[in-house]
Amino acid sequence: MQKNMAILFVVIVAVAAGLWFWSSSEQAKNAPATVITSDIIFFFGQECPHCQDVEKFLAENKISDKVKFDSLEVWHNSANNDVLTQRARECGIPQDKMGVPFLYAKGKCYVGTPDVEAFFRQEAGIK
Repeated sequence: MQKNMAILFVVIVAVAAGLWFWSSSEQAKNAPATVITSDIIFFFGQECPHCQDVEKFLAENKISDKVKFDSLEVWHNSANNDVLTQRARECGIPQDKMGVPFLYAKGKCYVGTPDVEAFFRQEAGIK
């Protein structure tokens, strides 16, 4: 009898943990978009190695001290991804050609590490 109760307890805990994990991941996917406060938006994916290169460049050069911009993670936030899709559409970039790192700045789009870093270099006055 005790063995059956122990097994039942383990099953209940496993199901509860699974439901909690599923619920929290769904909430992250359906989280609202970050509030946009600038006409420059840097879109990135959390695990994207190219995005990490850009983020390293931004940090090393203290770009946020020199240029006002917003950062939106798009791989785990569908609302932010919708904003990316809308901005790319404004620039005439089809959905199958979109990728991160992606920068929407003052009505123009920049895709890829070299173009994004070049924009920030110019805006921050870095040679």
